[in-house]
Amino acid sequence: MIIIDKISERKNEFIELPDEKLSKKTSLENCLLNLFHWKEKKKEIHEKKIKVALKINSDEELIFGENDLRYIKMIQINFLNFKDGRPFTLAKKLRKKFLYKGEIRASGNILPDQFVFLLRCGFDTVEIKEMEKDTWLELLEFDDGLYYQP
Repeated sequence: MIIIDKISERKNEFIELPDEKLSKKTSLENCLLNLFHWKEKKKEIHEKKIKVALKINSDEELIFGENDLRYIKMIQINFLNFKDGRPFTLAKKLRKKFLYKGEIRASGNILPDQFVFLLRCGFDTVEIKEMEKDTWLELLEFDDGLYYQP
């Protein structure tokens, strides 16, 4: 898998932890935590001021405390189904309501022709298979910036 944005590609810098419980020895630095791990380690993250990444599925509810977002470097929203519009709303809510300035990444069941809409809603990057990169970037090139909706 690679990560792409409007102009470039890169390798994923975050390490996704397995669903099992974290051991006390696990370093949380640059980890991609699911909601279960986030809730389990939130106190430690706040105390040690560790920056982590958070992965949520489109069917999970995201509830933040007042200071939570300052410790989340990146939020990856996993589309469980390409017809599911909740991640678009969540990304927009993170930007507008919570004023989240970190990276928002899309992953999972997304289609290349959704790339422009992902960017418009507040996503910064998309996790895709490397062999699909040219298709995704080609579709972005065809975006003439014409918006039918405000």
